[in-house]
Amino acid sequence: MIRAYFSLFFFWLIIGFAPIFGGMSVKVIDGVLLVFLASIIGFLYFLPYLIKNKSFKTLLNKNNFLPFLVIANFGSALPFCCLLYALRFTTPANTAILNQFELLYSFIFSIIFLKEKITLKQIFASLLIVFGGLILMAGSVENINLKGDLIVIFSVWMFQVSHIAAKKLSVTIPCQVLAAAKNLYALPLMGLLLLVYSDSIFIKPGAQFYGVLFYMGIIRYGLSYLLWFWAIKKLDLSKVTAIALSYPALTLLLSCLFGYDKLTLYNICGLILSMLGAIWLSKMIGGVKNEK
Repeated sequence: MIRAYFSLFFFWLIIGFAPIFGGMSVKVIDGVLLVFLASIIGFLYFLPYLIKNKSFKTLLNKNNFLPFLVIANFGSALPFCCLLYALRFTTPANTAILNQFELLYSFIFSIIFLKEKITLKQIFASLLIVFGGLILMAGSVENINLKGDLIVIFSVWMFQVSHIAAKKLSVTIPCQVLAAAKNLYALPLMGLLLLVYSDSIFIKPGAQFYGVLFYMGIIRYGLSYLLWFWAIKKLDLSKVTAIALSYPALTLLLSCLFGYDKLTLYNICGLILSMLGAIWLSKMIGGVKNEK
């Protein structure tokens, strides 16, 4: 249990830094190429475990193929490409705060696909997320942030598709295999995207480039995947989600320290409202899932 709490804490730290490194990456490497390389490195991170435990049979099992494919491409490849592209037009703090819209999509998907009933509390919590995003974007109307903010809002729904696919998998699959699959099954689509956008792909080697690549490949696509699966396997999902959702506060602080953002009334109010709504909604959704 202590291991699970430590896993959650370090996962929180890692994702808090994610938008910062994403902002650094836009000047040194194309987003599609970064996700492709990070997925390869992330898979290699788990390769020793796969070889030692002879897990390739599970990894390549035909019954797991479609769920793994959906989890990888909707939970990693496609949304991360969109978020990295959005960072060309918006700030790391805005990106982190607007990621809270994923909880709103979770609420909507639960109604549509899981036939859950709507309550007034769920409606109010969802409205807090929406109002937080609107306040944040209100400060972006007169600059280029608005385009990036909208890209974030309309891309994070993909993570929920990944979660629905994950429900179909056996709980007996080791966390390392799930994390390895999330990287491996993203590679074909990323390779195709590289061919399509080959004319615009760029890379600028240097200290910043290698730092970004190390973080994204080893830390974000390797260690953080494993930490997340460990945490949700041992701890109550609603509590894990609520704690993880506090990471935009860390991102906002780091973004200001690194000079990407300035503390404004808009981002402070947007952060507070979005986080309150997200934490409130995650607890309600988590409670419903646990009852089932």
